[in-house]
Order: sequence, then structure tokens, then C-alpha cells
Amino acid sequence: MERSRFKLHALSVGIISALSMNAFAEEQIAEVDDEIEQIVVTATKRNAAVQDVSVAVTALDAEAIKRAGIEDITRLEHVVPGMKFGQSGNEVRLALRGTRTNNVGTEAEQVVGIFEDGVYVATTTQALGAYVDVDRIEVLRGPQGTLYGRNTFGGTINIHTRKPNFDEVEGYLNAVVGSYDRLRYEGAINVPIGDTFAARFAVMGDSHDGYIENTYVDGTSDDLSDKDIDYFRGAFRWSPVEELDVTLRLGTSTSKGNGNAIWGYQQIGGYIDGMYSPGHLYADAYEGASDPSVFDQGPWKVARNMQSGVDIQTDFYTLNVEYDFDFATLQYTANLTEFDGEQWYDPDYTDGADPVNSGFVGWTSTQDTTSHELQLISNTDNALEWLLGLYYFEQTANWNWLQLNNDELEVPHWDRDGDYVSDSFGAFAHVTYDLDEDNRVVGGLRYAEDSKQQRDPLDWDNADWSVWPPVIPVLYGQGEKSTWDKVLWKLGYEHDLNDDVMAYAQVSTGYRAGGLNGAGGNGVPPSYDPETVTAWELGYKSTWLDNSLTFNASAYYNQYEDMQAQSFVLINGNASEYTENGGELDAMGLELELAYQPGNGLNVSAQLALMDAEFGDYKVSKVTGLGDINDRQSEPSDSPLINLSGWRPALASDLTLGFQASYDFDLADFGVIRPYFQTSYVSDYYASDFNLDGVKQDGYTKSDFRVIWQSASGTLEAQAFVLNIEDEAVLNRVAVFNPGAAPNVASLQANWGNPRTWGVSVTYNF
Repeated sequence: MERSRFKLHALSVGIISALSMNAFAEEQIAEVDDEIEQIVVTATKRNAAVQDVSVAVTALDAEAIKRAGIEDITRLEHVVPGMKFGQSGNEVRLALRGTRTNNVGTEAEQVVGIFEDGVYVATTTQALGAYVDVDRIEVLRGPQGTLYGRNTFGGTINIHTRKPNFDEVEGYLNAVVGSYDRLRYEGAINVPIGDTFAARFAVMGDSHDGYIENTYVDGTSDDLSDKDIDYFRGAFRWSPVEELDVTLRLGTSTSKGNGNAIWGYQQIGGYIDGMYSPGHLYADAYEGASDPSVFDQGPWKVARNMQSGVDIQTDFYTLNVEYDFDFATLQYTANLTEFDGEQWYDPDYTDGADPVNSGFVGWTSTQDTTSHELQLISNTDNALEWLLGLYYFEQTANWNWLQLNNDELEVPHWDRDGDYVSDSFGAFAHVTYDLDEDNRVVGGLRYAEDSKQQRDPLDWDNADWSVWPPVIPVLYGQGEKSTWDKVLWKLGYEHDLNDDVMAYAQVSTGYRAGGLNGAGGNGVPPSYDPETVTAWELGYKSTWLDNSLTFNASAYYNQYEDMQAQSFVLINGNASEYTENGGELDAMGLELELAYQPGNGLNVSAQLALMDAEFGDYKVSKVTGLGDINDRQSEPSDSPLINLSGWRPALASDLTLGFQASYDFDLADFGVIRPYFQTSYVSDYYASDFNLDGVKQDGYTKSDFRVIWQSASGTLEAQAFVLNIEDEAVLNRVAVFNPGAAPNVASLQANWGNPRTWGVSVTYNF
């Protein structure tokens, strides 16, 4: 209660401070040489300056992306207020405004919808894809369900790659070398072919040795958390008349290496009868395993005797068509994406046991997705702006367990549970109406329908057990099926205090589809329901000092219901993941963003996020080994549930603070040299919904430093950088579950962030 009172007070003070800047800044007189360039975004599905949209959005242009070292989703948290990046294996687990991604796999509906060139990125695995030849990134905070395709429950990340242009041959080449034998190259070339056709090609390769030393074998061949990525994209643009613009993008990406593990690569501790002990508590169950202090010597030094690996390929084809009808623009986006991947690891987390045979070592998955989106966006210059849209998404997928048999990976004979067909339909409308010159109302409506069906399950009741493996009939077309629908809405009000200051208020709803559990029938519910959110927000956007300073603030209160929780159950002696509905969560917060560019070479930006998030009535399946845990799972004694009420959701920090600063030293004919410093502070949080000893990450600071040189012509650029100067080991995911080898232990399975790294790069622009 005291913590909530403090947060409410902080919110009030922050809002008052933001609004009072209006009176303060109007009295200031400043002469500046430069101004902050306003990034044009499509956050509301039409082109607008970022300061003119009533959405809490962080917009990064190509220069800001490069300066912050953003090469994929892992570093966005350093510049987006309140965002936290979590990871297990090759799966992204983002957290924003109190919500977080828990379940992964075929049925993994992300809480923050990710869209690349308007196309939904369907899996948590694909969310780790590289950002190559990117024009800008927009991160919208809060539910965006009335404007975007699906699963924009906690927010939206929009990645916009560069389109071909008809002007000239141009492009760039970039090379990076660094620690852990890193070698990265990236390049792009734009080629006009006549006045109406152009092509653009982008390639990238990135490799480095593992950040996690595996001492079982000398050398780096079996080190974990390595990288070996190759990427290619071709884009072809055709505009035969002024009204028509067609762009086709196609590409492929492969990712290989040792990886680390599905739910985490290290057992950091566990509970027996409610008592916590650090380290691996059941290593003696595996023949030949040494003392845990020997095989686990820290977050980045382990010993594993079984192979680990990741092998992922994605192929994509995206068509964007725009036609200007004068009164409105018709936009059509179609996509086909084919995903094929495997990930495997040492499931006992020791240097013992059989290294070539195991009943469970990972997963394999193939997923084919198609989507179509049609939008009609008004162009007329009058009081009413409107948008109408239709959306359809279909996915055919499998996600199956892998076992190791004589050092060969194979799907167990009993696993067909992860094969699914999913589809999603949406019809939406969004309007803005000018009441007068300074006041507008905003409204949005969306009908969303999602359907999922398990494909062709096995008929265990009629299995032939006279042979081994048993012959199990297939029930074609008879899998579990569920359908959900929801009407989402948004209502907002915008007011211009003057030409440079806008305030807004809005309330909206969000929805994340339910799903099916392949492990249903073993104490696991066959399906789970959607989760919903009602979100209130007050916002303030302002530009000061002759456009040299921007200051934005947003205060929010989100009420989540039927939140989906990740749980585990022992099936055939193995821990299987499933999803259930836990209950309620309330989150309130304040987010501030500031950018200052006075024109004398100085560039400063900062972000602040305060958040109070905790579970209300929230119950999930018990975990054996936790004991009573302050009576949370003791009453009644035969209850299958544990009560998480009052605990914080995973990765929910009370305070995050980011700061970035650079200064340009003009060397005249010798170019410009720019030192750039970036740091962030994150207060303590829990890396799991279970707020237990061993799961807590204490507050920490992580900093980066770059020195960038640019030639006077802008043709050449070189830089040297150090990331995570403090060499801070940060927990970004912990799973709490019962392992098959020790079902009486509540084991903590962890994933850590990267250690300190360094590198140098050279870029040639032409």
C-alpha cells in the first residue's frame, strides 16, 4: 500500500511538472543554430510528425539506430522507456507496461506485436531477426488493437526497411570486427532502372564465438550463445504512374550455432519443502556429473557434455501496393513467410549423464504463415480523417519435442500435440474529427476473431502396444478447436495548447487470443482463454527553444484480466510447458522522454519510466517443492493452485532510467569526431512471475561508449565501441518448474544477458 501511494504521488508530480514546463519555456529566449528533425512516422497508419500523434511512441531514424548500436530487438530497451528485454534460448520475451511474454512455441502470441514493413512477425523466435538496411523503427506503448493486425496487446514495434528509390545509384558497405572473434558485414545498393522501376539489395552476415564458455571441451567449438547469421533481401519498386506505387520484397535468413537452451541454460538454484538453496540441487541424479561448483562457475562459464545447437531458416515474400484515388489512398499488403527451425541443448545442465541419448533435448518447428491487409485512408483536407481496414492471417504450424537417439535428433513417436492451424480476421475503422482549430476527438473500432485447431492428433485409446514403438492411429481433422472474438475500441481527445504543445487523453481496449495446449488431458487444460486489457492514458507532447528541445510525457493505468500464465507439468517423466489463465493485473506508470540538440554539436536525450504493477486475484498451478511459501499454496491442502496475488509480474521494474549524450568536434577538412555515451539504470525486478529468492535481479547500471569519426564528405565512417562496460551479469529470464529427475524440487532455470564486448567498424557510403 505504501509503495502504491508513493507511485500515485510520483505520477501526480510528474504530470504537474510536465504541464508546468509550458509556462516556464514560454519565458525563455534562446538563439540556436540547429533544431531537432521531426521524424515522420506511420504509427497511426498515415504519415505524420511524431510530435503530432496522440500515441506514446519512440521513433528512431537510421542515424539514431546506428548511434545506439541497435542491430536487432535486444538493444531497444536502452532507448524505449519502460521496455524490458527477456530471452530464453532463441525466444524473445518482451515486457512493457506490466505485461510480458510467457508462452513460446507455435501458440506463442506475443504481448508486443512486431511488424516488419507492415507484416506481423508471428513467432518469438523470428522476433530475434536482424535489422538490416532499416530506415526507421517506431515503438508504440500501450494497446493498439484498433489499428494493427493482431496481438498488439502491450504495444507495437514497427520496423521499416529502406524502399528502392528512383533517384540514383547509392548504398553502403560496413564491416565490424570485435571480441569473441566477431566478424560482421552489411551492405546495400540501390539501382534505378529507368524512371519508374528501381531495385534495392541488402545483405548481412554476422558471426562470433560463444559468450558462455563451455569448459567440457577445450576451445570454442562447443561454447554457448554464439552466432552465425546470414541474411539477404531484395526489394523491387515499380511506379508506372504517379498514383500507383508497388513494392515487392523477398528474402531469406539463416541462423546457426550452439545456442543455449529453451527455458534457460543454467540451473541457478531450487526449493525443497519451501527452503531455497543456490546451485544445481539434483546433479547427483546424473551419472558422471561432477560437483556443481565445478561444472557451473558463473553465469558465463559452464560445463555441458551433450551437444547444443540452433538451426533456423526463414524465407519471406511481401507485396505492398498503394493507389491514390485522390479522395483516399488504397493500401494492400500481402505476405508469405516460411519458417523452419530446431533448437536442442543439454537438458540435465551438467557434465554427466549419457551425452548421446536423452528422452528430451529440445524442439523442432515448421510454420507457414500468410496474411492480407487492405486499408483505405482518407486524403481530403477537411475536419474528418478516417481509415477503414480488413485483415486476414493464417498459420499452419507444428512445434514438436526432440529426443536424442544415438546422437541423432528425432521427434518422439508419441508427439503430434504441437501441430496447429490458426487463423485471424479483423475489420477496423479509425477516425479523427476536428472540433475546431485546437481540439480533436479520436475514435477507433475493431472486430477481431481468432480460431485455432490442433491438426490430426494421435488416437491413444486405440494404440497397438504389441510392437515398439507402438502403432498409434491418427485422428485426421479431429483435433481440439476453439474460436474467440472480441470488439475492441478506442476513444480519445486531443488539445493543442499552442502550435508546439499538445495534450491528449484516451481510453482503449486490447485483446490477445487464447490457444490450445497440446499436452491437454494430463492435468493440463485443453485450451485457455484470451486475455484483455482496458488502458487509460494521459499524454503531453511539446517542442521548445526553436525546435531544439522536445519533451514528452505519458501517464497510464492498465487493467489486465484473464492474463495468460506459463506453467509446467511432468508428462512421461519430462517437464512439459503449457498455458493457463492466471487472473488479474493492475499496472500504472509515468513515462518521460527528452531530447535536446542546441546546435553547438551537443546531442542529449533521456528516458524515465516509473511503474507500479502487481497481480490481483491471480492463481496458477502449484509447483511441488515450494512448500507453503507464506501460505500461498497451502489452503486448502488439496488445492492445485498457488496464489500470486501482490507479486510483481516478470521483468517489472519500478524505475528505469536511460541517458545518451554525444558531442561533435568539428575537425574542418578532417571531418567530425563524435564521442557517444549511453547508460541505463534499472531498479530491482523478478525474472519470473514467482517472486522468490534466487529469481530476483538487483538494480544495476549498464553503460556503452563509442567514438565515431566521419569524413568531411560523409563518405567514410569509423568507430570503436565497448558495450556493457560494467560487465554486468543480468538475469533476463527464470523458469520455475519441476524437473523429471527430481519432481520434489522447484528448480530455477535461468538465462543471463551478454557480458562486456567491444569492436571496431568501418563504413563506406556511396
